[in-house]
Amino acid sequence: MSLLWAIDYKYFLVMWFLNHAVSFDKQQILIENKITLIEGCVGTSTKKQVRDISSIKGLIDEYIESYLKPKKMSWHEDLRILNKYVLSEWKYLRTSDITKNDVIKLLNRVGNSSELAKKTLEILQSMFAFAIDRSFLEISPCFDMEIMNKATPKERIFKPYEIRKFWFGLENAKMSERMKSILKFLLLTAQRNGEVAGAKWEEFNLRKRWWTIPGTRTKNKKSHQVFLTPMVIDILGPPKKHGWVFPSGKDKHIAPRAVSLSIRKNSKDKSQPKKESLYGDFFRVGQFIPNDLRRTAVTLMAEAGVDERKIEKVLNHSTSSIAHDSEIRHALESLEQKLQAILVDWKKT
Repeated sequence: MSLLWAIDYKYFLVMWFLNHAVSFDKQQILIENKITLIEGCVGTSTKKQVRDISSIKGLIDEYIESYLKPKKMSWHEDLRILNKYVLSEWKYLRTSDITKNDVIKLLNRVGNSSELAKKTLEILQSMFAFAIDRSFLEISPCFDMEIMNKATPKERIFKPYEIRKFWFGLENAKMSERMKSILKFLLLTAQRNGEVAGAKWEEFNLRKRWWTIPGTRTKNKKSHQVFLTPMVIDILGPPKKHGWVFPSGKDKHIAPRAVSLSIRKNSKDKSQPKKESLYGDFFRVGQFIPNDLRRTAVTLMAEAGVDERKIEKVLNHSTSSIAHDSEIRHALESLEQKLQAILVDWKKT
């Protein structure tokens, strides 16, 4: 409105002057120019904003919003990887200046032969293909690149129907009740397999509903707090003063490797349809690994509206200096609510 008023005011002054100095034909020309000017201004204000993809941040934003969100349910995980590993490394580089050598250096820092490096490369290849399709680049710096490593299970993020099959398949799976509890615990807390399997009762305060994992048991060697939601409290059952939460034998806890083995024994490998699992296909979602439950939890939190910074706190990627951090609590409560909504919808499985 202020723009049109300014145009009208200036035009009034001009017309007042021209009424005494120019012909009718010239006034008509000015009127037509005014209409053109107004239409141009209005048209400009309604145009869709185009992101500048000359920077890596601009390219990431445009790739996520225009391409990935409409096509991929687990786009939150791709965005997390792009922000954490790619943007942090290339934030001062122009998109067109990135070379194959830059990609190699980035992947080496991620862990050249790891599954994470493979995932990062796949995301980069897709993003640069997007840039080429938009005629911003002529060739991808990832062209003809691949990561050679030993065959490992493909990283997965469960879809809602797979979450339901997994959860309800646990009821009949041939494994101990403690093992079933560990698998549910992994999905509800988004913590690592080893941290959950090796949990001790001394680490839990069920009255305040917090689990404190000491730095001696975390990957980054820093103490980490996890809020205990109602479903987690229910899984834990009556508290004990000391000992393993998930014991195996007299003085041992269930080994992380045993968790992976139990999954394999109760799951059928879809890539080998003729090969039967030891106990049967109780989950009906194919083979997966414990960390897939952690990745699935990350996606559920993101879909519930939890921002990346809070998710990083839950994963212990970003250390919180606040005791009983309310942001960690909010993130895990949102995760449980999202999971409950999926499980209630079990009839659609």
